[in-house]
Amino acid sequence: MDHKFGGIWTQQKLNILAKYLLFYTTALKDQPFTLHYVDAFAGTGSHIPDEPENGQMQLISQDSLRGSVSTALEVDPGFHHYHFNDVKIEHIAELDKIKRDYQNKSILITQKDANLFVPEFCASLTNNDRAVLFLDPYSTQLDWATLKVITSTGKIDVWLLFPISVIVRMTPNEGDRIRPEWSQTLGRLLGTDEWEQALYKPIEKTLTADLFDDTANENESTQRLNVQELQNWVTKRLQELFPFVADPVLLRSNNRPLFSFYFLVSNPNKSAWKLAEKVVKHILRNER
Repeated sequence: MDHKFGGIWTQQKLNILAKYLLFYTTALKDQPFTLHYVDAFAGTGSHIPDEPENGQMQLISQDSLRGSVSTALEVDPGFHHYHFNDVKIEHIAELDKIKRDYQNKSILITQKDANLFVPEFCASLTNNDRAVLFLDPYSTQLDWATLKVITSTGKIDVWLLFPISVIVRMTPNEGDRIRPEWSQTLGRLLGTDEWEQALYKPIEKTLTADLFDDTANENESTQRLNVQELQNWVTKRLQELFPFVADPVLLRSNNRPLFSFYFLVSNPNKSAWKLAEKVVKHILRNER
């Protein structure tokens, strides 16, 4: 089936992921660990761009339009086990086809809500297991509570695609225009009921307005943080959870911010993530 999504930014994301997976498996290939690659929103394993970006897609060959599943399976040296999950039955059927093409790989395919699948995988880890987890939700499907479970393992490196553009759409510039039905979704996604106080700030008034507007303090208006401020706030929230959080790459389409792409480490041992930090900074240097 055709899986339509993404564009140039999708390829940028997968290039970053591929470089890190190669580093990871190479660095740990002689260590006594069982290595797992986990994709909680695996899709079909390939994609067709949903939105051409100023004609640039014609510069990319069809062979490079693979998804995260194929990207991970082609990394050499590889992982000991691959875990691909998706909630859609039609995506599972496509993943089963890929599994048949890689019969030399240990591949487990599941059909679950990612917020059930990820905690179950985390609970299965032993002291000898290590994992890279790719979290690439289509929109607001990932719960903040799931991130808490991940960081508690101390054994998982995470690449997280955070939907910064969705936060922008669901939080209009004027705070009093927030749709009530979105409040619960935002609380689940951001992990706090205090997101409104965090994401909005008073509208700065000119000195003249302050002097002559007698009602300024009666109905003080607010405005949402800009995209960079929103990303900075999300980064600080993640830093409260994970021992290490790399500065994210802001992925764009036609110069519109879409996602913040984060690298997160759950291992609390500083020496365990210092090398990963160095490598990730090198990988991301030309991507910002």
